[in-house]
Amino acid sequence: MKKIKRLLSGKLSKYLRLFPVVAVIGPRQAGKTTFAKMELPDWKYFDLEKPSDFGRISADREFFLKQYGDKCIIDEAQLLPDLFPALRNFIDEDRTKKGRIVLLGSVNPALIKNISESLAGRIGFIELSAFHFAEASPLRRTALEEFWLRGGYPEPLLWEPDEHSAWMEQYVKTFVERDVLRILKTSLSSQRQIQLLTMFAHSHGKLWNASQIASAFGISYHTINHYIDLMENYFLIRKLAPYHQNVGKRLVKSNKLYFRDTGLLHFLLHISNREALRTSPYRGFSFEGFIIEQLIQKYVRDAMDPVGFYFYRNSQGDEIDLLVQDGNRLIAYEIKTSTAIVPGELKGFQRALEQLQMEKGIVIYFGKEDFLLNPLIEVRSAEGLLGET
Repeated sequence: MKKIKRLLSGKLSKYLRLFPVVAVIGPRQAGKTTFAKMELPDWKYFDLEKPSDFGRISADREFFLKQYGDKCIIDEAQLLPDLFPALRNFIDEDRTKKGRIVLLGSVNPALIKNISESLAGRIGFIELSAFHFAEASPLRRTALEEFWLRGGYPEPLLWEPDEHSAWMEQYVKTFVERDVLRILKTSLSSQRQIQLLTMFAHSHGKLWNASQIASAFGISYHTINHYIDLMENYFLIRKLAPYHQNVGKRLVKSNKLYFRDTGLLHFLLHISNREALRTSPYRGFSFEGFIIEQLIQKYVRDAMDPVGFYFYRNSQGDEIDLLVQDGNRLIAYEIKTSTAIVPGELKGFQRALEQLQMEKGIVIYFGKEDFLLNPLIEVRSAEGLLGET
């Protein structure tokens, strides 16, 4: 497979100049190892899922770091929690040296918990998601609709549709049979878990209601929330919080739930081709989540400081699909699957902009042209906007 230059390469270079340790985290199979090896070809590489590497490092962590602790990549770092205190001591012997070690990890909570306790102030985090459209389109001049259908995981992106489904099936199977059973120790069978994942897929883009899902599935809402938390920690799901700062009207308080990769979402919803996507009742929800994830990736890639992501909805139905708080700026996005914009459909969006006292909002749609609809609303083509690097 052709190696693609990831858009986060500049951020990695910058963080290596700022921190002794950089952690690259993200979902399994998103390309973290390929990314690290491509950007740092002369660095030594160790994989803690490989028994020989695990034994070598765990036998004497201090000795290993003294021998290999400069320009060293350690994959699946969360598998050896005892490494982090030794790593702190190693770094503290010379705090002036930067760019010494890169840690790779697929599991958010375990890795971050150990690092936050041991390496605070010594490490920078970079989240590498599956491909962004701007990264993937050079592979085969992928059209936006095809990329939206198939998702951004690098390996199956070039496979045929039936092969793509087989890859997704194995990806889901690995998650439910290994990760869920190890972390949650659930009594649910693999088949029941996949049924549960399918119910979550039907909630994509909607207000999250754990009690409703629990009632329909016949288990406690605590179990449902634990499962969702695990999926969020494995970078499979994103919960988008409502925005409620200094707004007088009654607002929605529940989070919205989104699958971060639409290829996985469509596999669970049995949407396997463009025609099925075009006629699916979930088309609008899917496109909304797809654009939100693509925009968040773009902001996270470019930002050095934390960026906040929200949605806005009040009890009258006035709504903004995505609000981005970037420093002192608040940026509003409305997302439409149509190829034409009907001004009457944007009244709720415009009222929401006025309630938040915003000077402008951006509508992203499936059409080709960019234009100014009125002084308050700019319209952008999804393909043109996401294709910008």
